[in-house]
Amino acid sequence: MSTLRDTVAQLYTPIYDNFMLEKFAENEQVMPQVFNVVEDTTKNYIVDDLSGLGMWDEVGEGEGGNYDDPVLGYPKTYTPVKSMKKFQCSFEALDDDEYALLKKVPLAGEMGIGGRAKVEQDAANIFNDGFATAGPDGLYIFYDSHYKNREETGVTYDNLLSGAFSHDALETAETQISANMFTMAGIPIPITEDPILLYPPALRGIVARVLSERALDRPGTTNRDINRFATGKTWAWNYKPVEWIYLGTAMGGSNTAWYIVFKSLGYFKFVWRQKPHFVTWVDEENEFYKYKGRLRATCGCDNWRGAFASTGA
Repeated sequence: MSTLRDTVAQLYTPIYDNFMLEKFAENEQVMPQVFNVVEDTTKNYIVDDLSGLGMWDEVGEGEGGNYDDPVLGYPKTYTPVKSMKKFQCSFEALDDDEYALLKKVPLAGEMGIGGRAKVEQDAANIFNDGFATAGPDGLYIFYDSHYKNREETGVTYDNLLSGAFSHDALETAETQISANMFTMAGIPIPITEDPILLYPPALRGIVARVLSERALDRPGTTNRDINRFATGKTWAWNYKPVEWIYLGTAMGGSNTAWYIVFKSLGYFKFVWRQKPHFVTWVDEENEFYKYKGRLRATCGCDNWRGAFASTGA
């Protein structure tokens, strides 16, 4: 059966669209495991940071007043960015080979793989660049002197961990988190979730040794001290280990940096304006059938309290 030129582009669009989206979702993405995913239709997605009221104060009998006002934090604006990839097939290619467009199916799949890689890389770079890129408060996302709030800059908090990943470094990190996890009003933030331990592939071995359910003894010790991070122990957070290839040096990150992420706080966001979709058109002037994969999205961190991190140095 012959294929008519005026219908061929429309005929193959569903095939390409399906292959692109199948490959986009073929492998489990790490981004949704770490980021709070938001779908938004506005030009800019704005997060207004506002403190709560402080701890209650005692007052004497017959005394009134004791009013308090919230403090404005550091608003964050998420502006979607457009990403795309295209391929095309000439009229002449179709003239000479009735399967010319069908042979483009693998390209649609590659387009989906590339779209997934773009999403994963952009999200991972929020962590990769967090030691040298300013957050909403004007300081690096991972920094040792974040202000309590814009009015009380004399009090600071520290979410920059130190040391290579190990049992002892993780134990020290927990102490540091407890000493620095406070709201802008100075009230402790309760940890009601098991944190995500985020790391590059190069740390797979040491993470497995520290968190393994069989690692009842601390790795590397001669006195057979207990490993309180072994899976299922009630005296430690049960970390969810998440390995991300986009954090490694091969993708512009670090082979030593590691992160403790509190996803439920909602401070790391990935905002979809338009999810991956397919567009096709006929270029009569230059005689090409053209196909395009397109998405609009952005991601970022609107509050440093969402994670603590070490460069691994």
